[in-house]
Amino acid sequence: MTERETLRLHPPIILWWVWVAFVVANVADYAAQGLPSARFGSLLGAVLLLVTGVVYTLALRPKVIEDGDGLTVVNPFRVHHLPWPVIDSVDTGEWVRVRYARPPAAPRVVHCWALYVSTRARRKLAAGPAAGAGVPRRLRGLVAATPAGGYAQPSSRLPEEALRLASLPVSAAIAARLDSRADKERTRAEASATEAKTATAAWSWPAVAAVAVPALILLVLALA
Repeated sequence: MTERETLRLHPPIILWWVWVAFVVANVADYAAQGLPSARFGSLLGAVLLLVTGVVYTLALRPKVIEDGDGLTVVNPFRVHHLPWPVIDSVDTGEWVRVRYARPPAAPRVVHCWALYVSTRARRKLAAGPAAGAGVPRRLRGLVAATPAGGYAQPSSRLPEEALRLASLPVSAAIAARLDSRADKERTRAEASATEAKTATAAWSWPAVAAVAVPALILLVLALA
C-alpha cells in the first residue's frame, strides 16, 4: 500500500490560525498608530516571534504520517520513523502511544503529540461501554432500532467494526485502526521474509531554532 495520510486533530490547527490572526491584527494596529518607542517595538516583536515559534512547534508542527512503509511521528522537536514490521502495538494513554522493538535495546514507546486524548475521553475509555447505552447520536441513522426503541444492532449500512471505531473518541479510533494495520503489515512482512528495517529518531533543529532563537533575542533585549 502506497497511500499517504496525515493524521492530526483540528483544535491545534485552529489555535495556530487564531494566533496568526492575533499577530496580524496587532502588527496592523501598531503600524497604523505608531509605537511608543523603538525599545518597546523590539521587545514586542521578540515576544510575538517567541510565542509564534512556540505555538508553531507545539500546535501546528506535530502530526503522524501513515504510508506504505510505516508511521512517521512528527513531535515538537523530534521525528520518529517507524516501519510497520517493528511496531508491536498502538494504544492510548494521554496520547496515542506506539510501542516498537528496537534491538538490541529494550522496546521503546513513542507518544504522538499530535494525537492527544482528552481527560473526558480517557474517562470514557476507562469506563468502557455502559450496559444498555445506545450509540452516539451521530450514528443512530446507521444502526437498526430495536423494538424497545434502542439502537443495539448494526445495520447493513455500516459494518460492525466501523461502527465500533466510529463510537470511540477520535484519537482512540485512530489508535485502533493503526494497531490493526500494524498487525497485518507485521504478519505480511514475516510471511514474505522481507529484510528487517529499523526504527530511527532524529532531532529537528529547525523546530529547536524556532523557539531557541526568539528566546535568545528576547533575553538579549531584556538585558540590554
